[in-house]
Amino acid sequence: MNTKPFSRVERVEQELLKIINQILSKDIDLRKYGFLTFSSIKMTADLKHANIFYSIINPTKDIELIDKELNEMVPIFRKYIASQIKLKFMPTLKFIYDNSFEEFEKINKLINKIN
Repeated sequence: MNTKPFSRVERVEQELLKIINQILSKDIDLRKYGFLTFSSIKMTADLKHANIFYSIINPTKDIELIDKELNEMVPIFRKYIASQIKLKFMPTLKFIYDNSFEEFEKINKLINKIN
């Protein structure tokens, strides 16, 4: 019986998110894009692929361009991650823009119009 509160995938996702946010604050300066935050990670069950969701407040460039440039930086992120976590396979990374904050703002504005 599994006594751990989360599955292995969830634990690795949490650890990767922590490492990636540390990389953002200490090693790689991404302020040129605006206020960027990594919000969540979804991994495959075999831990070989990871989708990293990010959001940006006050973007300085087009989101598609930021997305392209972030995905070009995957080898750099993998290098930093590999030095901080021990996994059988280093997962492939893909950065995906999370527009949930913008959707929240739209819904909030609609609710305020109704009131």
